[in-house]
Amino acid sequence: MHRLLTLITGLLLASTLTTGLNAAELQHAEFKNGVKLIVEEDHSAPVAMVQIWLKVGGRDELPGKTGLAHVFEHMMFKGSKQLAPGEFSRKISAMGGNDNAFTSTDYTAYFETVPASQVNSVLRMEAERFANLKLRDEDFQKEIRVIMEERRMRTEDDPNSRMFEELSAASLRLHPYRNPVIGWMQDLKRLTIKDVRAFYKKHYVPGNVTVVVVGDVDFREMQQTVKQTFGRMKARPVPERFNPVEPESYGPKRINVTLPAQLPFFALTLTTPVWEPGVNDRECAAIAVATQILAGGRSAELTRELVDRQRKAFSVGAGYDPFGMGLDLWYAYGVLGPKQTPEAFESALWALMRKMEKTPPAEPALAAAKRQMIAAEVFARDSLYLRAKHIGTLETVGIGAAHQDAWLGAIRSITAADIQNVFKTWIRADRATTGLLLPEETPGETPEKSPEKQS
Repeated sequence: MHRLLTLITGLLLASTLTTGLNAAELQHAEFKNGVKLIVEEDHSAPVAMVQIWLKVGGRDELPGKTGLAHVFEHMMFKGSKQLAPGEFSRKISAMGGNDNAFTSTDYTAYFETVPASQVNSVLRMEAERFANLKLRDEDFQKEIRVIMEERRMRTEDDPNSRMFEELSAASLRLHPYRNPVIGWMQDLKRLTIKDVRAFYKKHYVPGNVTVVVVGDVDFREMQQTVKQTFGRMKARPVPERFNPVEPESYGPKRINVTLPAQLPFFALTLTTPVWEPGVNDRECAAIAVATQILAGGRSAELTRELVDRQRKAFSVGAGYDPFGMGLDLWYAYGVLGPKQTPEAFESALWALMRKMEKTPPAEPALAAAKRQMIAAEVFARDSLYLRAKHIGTLETVGIGAAHQDAWLGAIRSITAADIQNVFKTWIRADRATTGLLLPEETPGETPEKSPEKQS
């Protein structure tokens, strides 16, 4: 009876995952000045998500000018020729909508959830502030102080975040992912309004813009509105993006970071490839599935083995993002509790990795990991925001939104042998950069004797 119920449940889920992926076809348009439009019509509710994506992020900053992309995100809300400071958000709120923005290493995006009847008005306002931003020095001086305080709260005063920042910088020699998106504090202190204006002139050009609209809209109407707004802007040169080939490491690297903290924290990174459709589909999908097996939930291998069974850490995790430019820093970490040593955790972690290389994952575990990943994608499509964000990400990093279903096909194709090959090829100790956060001793404090090294 139990096996029958399991079979029925599996068939129902498979049916759900298959039908759930039949989203509306993406419709594209491109204008003479380089602006792109992507629309996914969804008439299930009178709501729409508008997202304006720009091919500019932390990777596009010059040495000594880190943080500019994020600074500029703040400045976009400080008024233009036709919009007073804060007026953009007030108008969105009056429509019954909400708005925000985010900056990454690879892109900057501005987004609004609004009634579908207001999308044309939103697009006109977005084009207005994009083309006619005021960029007053008094606004910049206020915002840079806000951003420096944001950095203090999120990074400077958070030992684990600070250690990850140092680890990323140590892991890479050339690739711009080595710099934090929020910027280094010494750079933020030296930025000027001239830097901001130069960044705006160079990067906020029509050829860097992708307009994504998902919801209860008509593609032809959106095409006409974007043509009359973003499409009318004068074409300007699009700067080439910095995307160097990171040299392969000659061996493992290690850093120790000493900060005020309660307990040690262990993490490691490894450079891994990102997805290029038709080039490395299986390789990247296998890394993603292997990461899901390791860290995808409470019953995943890392937690089950290193936390529940061996008690080598309080909590663990791992992560991989295939949707980047050039490479990704695959990572794993352990949050250690009292009497848990970094040496014992590191030894147990690599023992598990070698076991994953030598022993193929059980078929139920592999099937469950793939099913969870596909289900997460299906359920994410219930959200207009997440659908638009996925479309915008793929388009902006150069993968192309049209390939979104190809990724799921690659996930489905992964075998146990593919998983073993991930650990043989990519997740190896001789490729790792390891970071250890060591609690800073208080002056005058007598350090406790370290516990015996565990195996």
